[in-house]
Amino acid sequence: MAEKHPEQWNKCSPITHSVAKVCMRFWNLLDKPVAQKSIRSNRGIALLLVLTYFVVMSATVVSGFMSSQVSFMIASNVRDDLKAYYKAKSALNLGRLMLTYQYELEADEFFGQRIKRSNFQMYSILDLLMTPFKTGIITVDVPGANHTIASYDLKSAGVDAMGDETGDFNVHVVPEAGRLNINTFYTGVSQEKLYEFCMMMASPEYNDLFDVQSGDVVRGSRMELLAAMIDWVDPDSEKTYITNECKLDAPSGDEASLYVDQRKKYKVKNAKYTTLDELYEVAGFDDDLMEVFGETFTVYPVEKINVNLASAKVLYSALCNAVSSDSASKTSDNRIWACADQTIGTQLFGLAMALEGYQQFVSNPMNLLYLYTVQNETSVIPGVVANGTIIPFRNVAEFYRVVQAMQNDSELIPKFLLYSPTAYLMLGENITRVTSTSLGLSNLTFDTSKLYANITTASPRIFRMTAVGEYAGTQRKLSVVIDFNTTGGKFLYWREY
Repeated sequence: MAEKHPEQWNKCSPITHSVAKVCMRFWNLLDKPVAQKSIRSNRGIALLLVLTYFVVMSATVVSGFMSSQVSFMIASNVRDDLKAYYKAKSALNLGRLMLTYQYELEADEFFGQRIKRSNFQMYSILDLLMTPFKTGIITVDVPGANHTIASYDLKSAGVDAMGDETGDFNVHVVPEAGRLNINTFYTGVSQEKLYEFCMMMASPEYNDLFDVQSGDVVRGSRMELLAAMIDWVDPDSEKTYITNECKLDAPSGDEASLYVDQRKKYKVKNAKYTTLDELYEVAGFDDDLMEVFGETFTVYPVEKINVNLASAKVLYSALCNAVSSDSASKTSDNRIWACADQTIGTQLFGLAMALEGYQQFVSNPMNLLYLYTVQNETSVIPGVVANGTIIPFRNVAEFYRVVQAMQNDSELIPKFLLYSPTAYLMLGENITRVTSTSLGLSNLTFDTSKLYANITTASPRIFRMTAVGEYAGTQRKLSVVIDFNTTGGKFLYWREY
């Protein structure tokens, strides 16, 4: 050992022999080669680095792929949403174009008088007119049967861009006429207009809705609610006071006092209602009242009640406002009680529901087709309305003739009550038991000058349109209100969703 490593032995020799051997073994360990072990160690580290690289790169690739997929889906959804939006807008523009054509026809030298006499309304056949734009084909079907009389392919005739697009679009049009305008009080309270609102709320059927004070609901009388509705829109700060006879009295107090103890978002607006939903901010107004009266109100400039479109509740208001004071044995100053009285109220509400039923019957082409063909009748009410009529009331005089016919003919009331949606809700199983005799309608008389002053059958000019566009499962809607008193129509309301 000393011969192999003399230098190390010299370093260990001063130590005892046994310890010197241990010392030499230490030096021998230091002299062993380590190159092979270092290479193996480096190979393991390299393999670990390669695996780590593959893992990181795989995660990066997968993440990038998923990110691109998400971006692709987002882009596809945006594309589908954009196409659905423009389909809805196309439906809206087509509907607007067709409604504009109504007034072009009325102004035409040849068609004008015929359109006005028939009271033909373009909005009532808008769905039929929209079909060629979606399919490129005009068809004439037999009503109620799966049979086509005639069909014409516009595309084969050289008309391009008709029926080529995927997806769907349609538009639903509802006239605002036939409702009472609650913004009419913005420029002042007219006693005649006030009567219309009073009469509509006067029926004893609504007694449970008023004078309520339970829990969160605090509501006074009919007149207090109506006064609060007026105070919300009128420009002054004085509290409106209306007597039980629906007569305006001297203002009393601050109108904001109604909102001191109530959790309302606003106090008093003193400006026009923008939407009907603002009624919820009026003191005493809630879901119960909106359910009953919501469909009878509008915030748009409707001046007279259109009897071709009004519901039974609004027709009831017009009848109550025109009933003769002799019928109710009351003076003209107390006309509100003509409908507040149980007997008069029941009579006029029954008549209003029958008029609504008549309106709904004539507005349905299938009813008229069956009447004129299967039953071989020439008129809905022979001797009262014109033969072959296709609209409820051509003029206000015809409306009154139908009222008189229902008063005198005991068979007409039960016949048309069956078509009244309000009658089904109000009367239920008793709907077939109501007749003009049981109601005592022959005892009622009306002031025709007052009736004619408040009603109309003219073409509606303000429409609520809901356009729907669909593409690849995506749907977009546009809800607008258009006033056609302006050429081409003026937008009064626009909402996208």
